[in-house]
Amino acid sequence: MQINKIHNIDFLNNTLPDKCAQLIIADPPYFEVKGSFDFIWKSFEDYLKDVERWAIECKRLLADNGTLFWWGHAKKIAYAQIIFDKYFNLENSLVWEKNECQTKKGINDYLCFAPVTERALMYSNGNDYHDNVRIAIQKTQEYLSTIITRNELSEILLNIGNCKNKASAKQNANNILSQKSAKPQMITEQQYNLIPNKEKKEYEALRQEYEALRRPFNNYMGLLDVMKFSQESNISLNYDHDTVKPETLTRALILTCSRPNDLVLVPFSGSGTECAMAAKENRNFIGFDIENKYVEMGNKRCVEHLRTQSLFY
Repeated sequence: MQINKIHNIDFLNNTLPDKCAQLIIADPPYFEVKGSFDFIWKSFEDYLKDVERWAIECKRLLADNGTLFWWGHAKKIAYAQIIFDKYFNLENSLVWEKNECQTKKGINDYLCFAPVTERALMYSNGNDYHDNVRIAIQKTQEYLSTIITRNELSEILLNIGNCKNKASAKQNANNILSQKSAKPQMITEQQYNLIPNKEKKEYEALRQEYEALRRPFNNYMGLLDVMKFSQESNISLNYDHDTVKPETLTRALILTCSRPNDLVLVPFSGSGTECAMAAKENRNFIGFDIENKYVEMGNKRCVEHLRTQSLFY
């Protein structure tokens, strides 16, 4: 199927190859919340059957080191989570707090706390990915140990005065060579500095192997699991769609969880925000929507970003 285009077909009828998408951002119908597309199911049970079909297809298409975001309504997303938890590893249950949300102006009109948020589930793709990363890190540790043994390193540490005695030197050497982090990484800067210059090319090959396996996550904005972003009504009102996601929030997700030239898959493209922002940030994209008017609107929205991308990349 043609990439960098939104297609006017049901997402479930795509012909994409397995594990082709590094990032999936899905903003599906929430079921009887907002928009005519939210009211096409006879029952909530029928809707959840489609949610499972969507989950299975996302599983087929997501790369081993890919990330999936699944948007939903606060009162209903728990049902989707039960389904998606069967197929993916839950990384976060995210909350988007809408800055300047209009409901904040009428908080006394509610018999509950005013709704000013939406939810998104963040998933990774399972044990195969974690096993691959573990193997890559293990290879590096084994490689490092062939360059310098624990005994050799302990002697160095003792001689330069980093340690007071042989016992502490051996312990320190062991810590350096088997150092672990909550965030998976190849080796630390301290470990890298132990590698002779002539051997660094071999390490670089191992590092590239690891980088190809690692799930991208660059939290450049320092975001937390409660994300405060404007609805950007000055932008969203330009598009005839009931549930337009803000560009700034969408760009943050794309930049944090994908690399340039990755494929961003958008099962329910709607107004085209995710596809347009993927193009803006030098990612490939492919989108789907069953409403032709939204497909035309979304593709038109993407054109300028694609033209700019072709000029500068």
